[in-house]
Amino acid sequence: MAKPAPKKSAKRVPNLKFDFNAAVRRARKDHPELAKNALFIDAQKADWEETADILASVGVDEDDLDDLKKTVRDAKRLKTSFHLALNREDAPPLSAVVFHADRHPLYGDKNGPIDDAGTFDHETGHALTPEMEGTLAENTADAYAALRHLQRTGGEGKSIDYCGWKRAFIFMTTGAISHLTTFTIDQIICDAKAADFMSMTPEETAAVAKAYAAMHTPEKKELTRLRAAFRPLRKLPPQKALKKLARMTLKAPEDSQEFYLGARVLAGALKEGGVTVDGQDIVLKGSEWNDIQRALDKKTANLPPKHPLRRHLKG
Repeated sequence: MAKPAPKKSAKRVPNLKFDFNAAVRRARKDHPELAKNALFIDAQKADWEETADILASVGVDEDDLDDLKKTVRDAKRLKTSFHLALNREDAPPLSAVVFHADRHPLYGDKNGPIDDAGTFDHETGHALTPEMEGTLAENTADAYAALRHLQRTGGEGKSIDYCGWKRAFIFMTTGAISHLTTFTIDQIICDAKAADFMSMTPEETAAVAKAYAAMHTPEKKELTRLRAAFRPLRKLPPQKALKKLARMTLKAPEDSQEFYLGARVLAGALKEGGVTVDGQDIVLKGSEWNDIQRALDKKTANLPPKHPLRRHLKG
């Protein structure tokens, strides 16, 4: 999907800062259509009366104004971000990106500029594809955020690796299918080692994000089947969920998506001896987890050398 990248020496990831207004200016410069068809709201600083006046002046439906006002309140209360499509008279829908620094990080396991930028790019990805819905829309938005992160950091993949990990873990433990983007993110991470994502134009980046999502988003029937397969993990505390997941994964065929997701979550946590999810530290140390690691490595070794999971876990 992108031309081979020339070999480069390892570069230090730059110290990043996130500025909402600068990010909006960059998004509108990169994608001129957003200047006409998108509104960006910083929920932490939003002046609702001023925002409502602007929206009313461009013909936004009154009911949609009420929905947006509630969404801004929810963003402040929940400390999270949203995208809405607002209906307008005699004009295409207006995308509203409501940004708030997330309480629980997704693009990396710590709060800060990397997560803020990833969150902003995710919602911008929605604004670029307002016609999309459901799991495909979320895969497209995460693909766009992943590609933008690689471009911004010169190819650093650890932060978006955590995103792929967390998307899978949350899917397993809640059954919410709309945000299972792991297959798409993993393929981007794997391909980043050989593809020159960094030189793509903004237009190419958006197009490649759509292509990856279209290719790697599971069909609804498959998502429903996977949700049922991982039902035993629902509502379990994280430590117990991971132990049960280990038993399920080691019984699953290596070429199944159950094994893929299970191995992805377990390996990601075992690699560091634990993981942090929404502020909770989960420690995976001791002989039991060492045995699980060895058994998992043995099963993964049976996969073809170019299998995405095997390539991904090799780092």
